[in-house]
Amino acid sequence: MLRNYLKIAWRNLFRRKLTSLLYVSGLGIALLCVMFMGIYIHDERSFDRFLPESDLIYRVNIDGKMGPEEFLGGNTPPPVGKALLDNFPEVADYTRLYLNSPEFVSYLEGTENKIFKESRMFSVDSNFLDFFKFPVLEGNPKTSLQHTYSVVLTKSTAKKYFGDQQALGKELHFDEWGKPFLVTAVLEDLPSNSSLQFDLLIPNDANPVVQRFDWSWVWLQMNTFVKLGPESANPETVAKIEEKLPSMVKLLASAPFERIGKPFDEFIANGGRWDFLLQPMEDIHLGSKGIYSNQIAHGNATTVHAFIFTAFLILLMACINCMNLTTAQALRRSKEVGVKKVLGSARQQLIGQFLVESFLFSVLAVMLGLFLMVMLMPFFNQLTGKSFELMDLMTPGHALALCFLVFISVLFSGLYPAFYQSGFRPMSILKRNVNPSSIFSEHTTRNGLVVFQFMISTALIIFSIVVFKQLKYANEVNLGFDKEHILLLNQVEKAGVTQKTLTEELRQIPGIANASLATGVPSKNAFGDFYVPVSSEGGSDLLKDLALASYMVDEQFVATMGLEILFGRDFSLDFNDSTSIILNETAVRQIGWDPETVVGSYIRYPGNRNQTFEVIGVVKDFNIESLHTEIMPFALFHFSSKTYYPRQMYISLRLNNENLFQTLKDIEEKWHTLVPGQPYQASFLDEEIEAMYQADQKAGYTFWVFTLLAMMIGCIGLFGLVMATVEQRVREIGIRKVLGAPVSSLVRVLSQDYIKLIFVAVLIASPLAWWAMGYWLQQFAYQVDVHIGYFVMAFMLAIMFSFPTILFQTWKAAISNPVESLKSE
Repeated sequence: MLRNYLKIAWRNLFRRKLTSLLYVSGLGIALLCVMFMGIYIHDERSFDRFLPESDLIYRVNIDGKMGPEEFLGGNTPPPVGKALLDNFPEVADYTRLYLNSPEFVSYLEGTENKIFKESRMFSVDSNFLDFFKFPVLEGNPKTSLQHTYSVVLTKSTAKKYFGDQQALGKELHFDEWGKPFLVTAVLEDLPSNSSLQFDLLIPNDANPVVQRFDWSWVWLQMNTFVKLGPESANPETVAKIEEKLPSMVKLLASAPFERIGKPFDEFIANGGRWDFLLQPMEDIHLGSKGIYSNQIAHGNATTVHAFIFTAFLILLMACINCMNLTTAQALRRSKEVGVKKVLGSARQQLIGQFLVESFLFSVLAVMLGLFLMVMLMPFFNQLTGKSFELMDLMTPGHALALCFLVFISVLFSGLYPAFYQSGFRPMSILKRNVNPSSIFSEHTTRNGLVVFQFMISTALIIFSIVVFKQLKYANEVNLGFDKEHILLLNQVEKAGVTQKTLTEELRQIPGIANASLATGVPSKNAFGDFYVPVSSEGGSDLLKDLALASYMVDEQFVATMGLEILFGRDFSLDFNDSTSIILNETAVRQIGWDPETVVGSYIRYPGNRNQTFEVIGVVKDFNIESLHTEIMPFALFHFSSKTYYPRQMYISLRLNNENLFQTLKDIEEKWHTLVPGQPYQASFLDEEIEAMYQADQKAGYTFWVFTLLAMMIGCIGLFGLVMATVEQRVREIGIRKVLGAPVSSLVRVLSQDYIKLIFVAVLIASPLAWWAMGYWLQQFAYQVDVHIGYFVMAFMLAIMFSFPTILFQTWKAAISNPVESLKSE
């Protein structure tokens, strides 16, 4: 029986070539989208689950409040890990990591000195490898980081330095420390779905910055991970630990808080908060919305949720297509059904035959989808920034997922048509008493399904338009400074000459309008700490614990960046500005000062010799981070203040537009002359800012591609529906032509219903798209204005995609010979 069903299904496949092509291609494209989205979603949701004990590992986060500033972060004070281990028996172990600033690392091989800039380097505790159990190719994970000047490399990093030679026992030289580090272990390269991405590891004992602040409960620069026992790694136990943490923090953090002039009890009484939370390792990648961390890159759960929803909708669209195409052929196949029923076929047998046909088409669609997936995999990797390979799909899990897709396709696309067509009455069909309108009594339902399809497509179009408008807005909005034509020189702190001398020499190059030296620039390296506004120099405190981000800069920074001083003055060589500070509008507003009279006020910094700074100016607010975050309270200090130890230094060069190529060449030559032996590292500020939205851009482009494919699927379904409708109305068209109706009139009559359906789809899609836009835009503190033009644009795009499909079929029917359609009358 099954063999006969397959034979009939195969014959019908070739008998109705165009319908079969539409069916298989539409479903195949949909399955391609679903499979691509599926592997993307699976990869995003699989982060860190490759670790042998990932279910036992938790990251320690801080939930803090100092003054009016609240923050939630993955960076914690250095002592918190040991405190948890000592005070909670549920904690079996802990480890910490610290992200080092980019460092030049060299290996001397004979006369050749290989130098590389390493930006993915962690300082870690000695038990780091044993804690996470990363695969070790060479060396002992328990002892490899116990020696102060040891270094652990990944496989690809070892090959970069040593080629095919054995890495163990070789020495690498770090510019910052000036001592050789011995390679003690080589790890397997980290998988792409690891939250921890690094190329080199050195011990925390070797890092003077970590050693300097190892006591501090307010220095938030470490990532701390704890491992719970198997019986304790559950939400209930974690909640109990978190409940007891405040009393532990009060006991242990009081002395460090006193050391910086901030009594802990007074801090809490004034509304401060210094709480710690445990976050499961497996939730870090997608469950860290609102959690700041400069050590670990987080994923975007909003994008994953959007992909899950879109994959479901696209598959649903394709199944609706298949239902419409199958039921649209009911008039053609009604005689076949009638004859089989007269010859004794039971309804169950007819249903089985139709389901087998649906199964055959679904299998062919899966094969088409897989073929396209293999061909388009490099493009998809480039689009998403992933590195999927064909072998990644050769797993039992993916095979099971494909079988499930076939089952879902057959269930949704074949079940209804099978029951529908098998229900025809044989005598009515064979006597030709079947009115096409009765065969298509589901006409309203099918039109509703078409509206549903285009509702999905239009909603995706509107959403995609808003995504690109938001990204365009992010690149074009006034950020409060002029980002164009600014060249950044990195790693200036490594220069052998003084940074000031280097800046002055570069300023003399023709083609450079201005040059500035700073510890940070917008998008890079803001230093954060807590300050206290005071009524006067040595006066009483006005506000406790003001959180300020800051740069230390020279006298040319404001002019070079194109910042605007609203009140007061800029730093100047005519003054001693070692105790001066410039605040932004947000900081002044948060303190409660009047911007017009704030000049001459004072801010105390208890963290460094209890310095007091005089406010000399107010700078207009400017964005130092992406538009995902609001403008924060910010300050500029002069270099002579030596407010904090700068980890990194940048020279910003504002270039003239004339002879740009020669200017860039002169800058590089000047660098090599003044800083011999140090690699030249330069980038443009506008490109650095654009890179902050790279993940959003990749998600946006990926979503737009899937939107285009969804529109294609909708048009395929519309093509089949128009074809079937024209076939129903072929006699009507013939009669109208005989009575003198022009071709344009016939095209209008046949097309207008579908234009109305698309218009209805846009009306229904608009509120849904509005909700989706609001959900996605929530991740941006500054958002593009959404107006009706986006919805009109979506309607025009839907018409642009669908009208050629409608026009082709209607024009073909309108110019056909009426004799052919009326000869049987």
